[in-house]
Amino acid sequence: MLTFALRSLLARRRRAALTGLAVLLGVAMVSGTFVFTDTINAAYHGLFAATAKGADVVVGSRQGLYSANAQPASVPASLLTRIRALHGVAAAQGQISDVATIVGRNGRIVKNTGSPTLAMSYLPPPFTGLQFVDGNPPLGPNEVVLDENTARREGYRVGDRVQIVTVQPARRFAVAGLARLGNASTGGATFAVFDLATAQSLFDARGELNTIYVAGTTGTPPATLKREIAPLLPPGISVQTSAQETHADLHQVDDQLGVLTGGLKAFGFIAILVGAFVIAGALSITLAQRTNELALLRALGATRRQVLDAVLVEAAVIGTLASAAGLLAGLGAAYLIRAVLGASGVEVPSTSLVLELRTVLLAIAVGLLVTIAAGLVPAARATFVSPIEALLESRRPARPRLSPVLIGPVLFLALLGALFAFASVESRRDRLTVSVIGAVLFVLAAMLITPFVVPQLGRLVGWPLERGGRILGRLARENTTRTPVRTAVTASSLMIGLALVLFVSVYVGGVRASTRTAIDRTLSADYAIVNRDGTGSIPAPSARAVAGVPGVLAVSSIKQATADVAGAGQTTSAGIDPSSVGQVYRFNWVGAQPLALADLGPGDVLLERDTARAAHAQVGQQLQVASPAGLRANLVVRGIYTDRALLPGLALPLPEFDQLFNQIRVQQVLIKLAPDANPASTLAQIKASLNSVPGVVVRSQRQLRDQASGQAGSILALFYALLALTVVMAGLGIATATALSIHERTRELGVLRALGMTRAQTRGLVRDESLITAAIGTMIGAVLGIVIAWLVTRALTAEGVVFTVPWLQLALVIVVGLAVGVLAAVPAAARAARLDILSAIAHE
Repeated sequence: MLTFALRSLLARRRRAALTGLAVLLGVAMVSGTFVFTDTINAAYHGLFAATAKGADVVVGSRQGLYSANAQPASVPASLLTRIRALHGVAAAQGQISDVATIVGRNGRIVKNTGSPTLAMSYLPPPFTGLQFVDGNPPLGPNEVVLDENTARREGYRVGDRVQIVTVQPARRFAVAGLARLGNASTGGATFAVFDLATAQSLFDARGELNTIYVAGTTGTPPATLKREIAPLLPPGISVQTSAQETHADLHQVDDQLGVLTGGLKAFGFIAILVGAFVIAGALSITLAQRTNELALLRALGATRRQVLDAVLVEAAVIGTLASAAGLLAGLGAAYLIRAVLGASGVEVPSTSLVLELRTVLLAIAVGLLVTIAAGLVPAARATFVSPIEALLESRRPARPRLSPVLIGPVLFLALLGALFAFASVESRRDRLTVSVIGAVLFVLAAMLITPFVVPQLGRLVGWPLERGGRILGRLARENTTRTPVRTAVTASSLMIGLALVLFVSVYVGGVRASTRTAIDRTLSADYAIVNRDGTGSIPAPSARAVAGVPGVLAVSSIKQATADVAGAGQTTSAGIDPSSVGQVYRFNWVGAQPLALADLGPGDVLLERDTARAAHAQVGQQLQVASPAGLRANLVVRGIYTDRALLPGLALPLPEFDQLFNQIRVQQVLIKLAPDANPASTLAQIKASLNSVPGVVVRSQRQLRDQASGQAGSILALFYALLALTVVMAGLGIATATALSIHERTRELGVLRALGMTRAQTRGLVRDESLITAAIGTMIGAVLGIVIAWLVTRALTAEGVVFTVPWLQLALVIVVGLAVGVLAAVPAAARAARLDILSAIAHE
């Protein structure tokens, strides 16, 4: 039977290749995601290793809480002298690290697509990880070293002068050298390197350090150095070996990229799921065509188990070969994922592609198991047909019937989905989780019921074709609906892809609408000063620069950092100015306003409703808040408000915020004009006052709304690019099913041609059959996509996420679905039209 299975596979290698192509694409997406993730980790490992090059232990703040804006606890510079005096220490150097803004030759800031511009002090040997490609290290207060990529892109060379913005006003520095950090790309991040004294001055850190790197003498283990240094450290400061430091940094990167990499893996497994439907459809058609052959084997003495094993061997061979090819294609997919992310504005470090053994084993296992599982049901079904019945030429395909055995699971899944979808829970995360579970159960119920609605949907979508094409339309409809299970399996792949596309459109559209609504509802300021790229922070002098402009009534700064709230975990913390925030921002209080904003003082905090629910906090209760610097404060809740867009998490008075978070930069500055101010002239004066602060821009409320919509649009484009693979695979499934169906009906088509059907009519018949299949998948996918989106957005109604049907996207989904059906039919239609009439009639 093994020999029979292998020879059978070779005899039908074209069909096997079509079936395996779906596995190949799915495995390529999964393996490509893992290769991409491992490559990122390797690149970051190289960057972190270069940063700690030559160090055995590293001294600094390590609290396990990261914030892009807040600085960790600083290290007293005097500690460096005490560490150098220890026995076993060969060398020790301190470093300042922060972020800055580089201004290009055209006067505009250097854009980093969301990555920061790292600013740091130079570490002399043996600790420097910089590789100089030109020039020398910085010397004195007027020199800087730039990264090679930025210098090339902006046209800077050694000896040129470049403007750099830190927490101090913009200054010009001479470019002393060009360098790269390690051997990996920095993923769009730029860096500027100063000498230590200059960096301390630029970032208001005189007498302070951020990190101390220590190298031990020959023969001194890092663990010994760590034990000797630990007693010298003040509270909030820790010492780790360089290996521990690199591991902690990588763990931090994993946390920050978790949503991205998790989403990519989810899309990969969705592609595998779609591929499973393609495989199941192709194998069911192939086995139906081989019914006589399998029946003859049974008649010659083969048992059901032997026939089943032979079919599964074929599936296993297809799965193994396709998985191996998919693994190789995954290397190209990793490059493709990086290109898609780069086009969407997300750049990450990279190095040579990394292919781990885990990825190889996972790719082979996933492809093999999916192929065998997808082929198990049609293979088992084929063995239950009796040999005599199978050998009869007059057999008719069985139609599915709604039996109590199937009705029970369908109703159970639908009911369970409803219970999950409408479950009443308080936490936003829990509401979202149960809604997603409910949506998945509804999808499973829909997949089970689809074969039973194919005849009805076929009549519905086939009616226009019957009216237009008369007998050809009727033939196409009957050919599609006479095997409902096969049609349902083929259409399900397209159904899943288009449902996800529509769900993403509705969900992102709801988030976009909620953000725009939140800006309109809460922002009473006329203008806001923000970072030009819309994501980073801005220098603190921005507020002082506009405060004296005639016609400006109020200026209020808002800072942001990540905080750890007892009971609620990590959340966004905002620092607000109680004396002015009420003039630029409208709080939507839960209940009556508890107190005047101007009365907020030390030890007070305002909580966003979801944070209050997660922390089980009420007005008047105490709440502990921790910062990345390791500082903790017990604060009294003075009010609860709703706003998931501008002030999510919690809000603190600026003095309290500054004590906790050690942060100089602000996230944005809100400006309110006086009632009698001339908007145009006042805006011109505001912009003029910011000429000395590069990298910032003044935006109106409308521009802020448009900016939020643009960011949501970038996310939507990224999702569309990833989901396009599932639609392509669905098209492949329809093309494969149509091609196999044409082979199965060769004699039938020959008879029709002999009765007068033209080549054009034959092509039209095949096209219409594919179009009806695609239309069924499109209709069910559109309904499912809207239902899933409604369930998920319903869970986020309290956050302002609204459910709206995007009619334009819905129309595009329908057009794309129908287009997939038409394009998928082209190869099979051409082959059907070329059939020789006599050969087709004589076909067995």
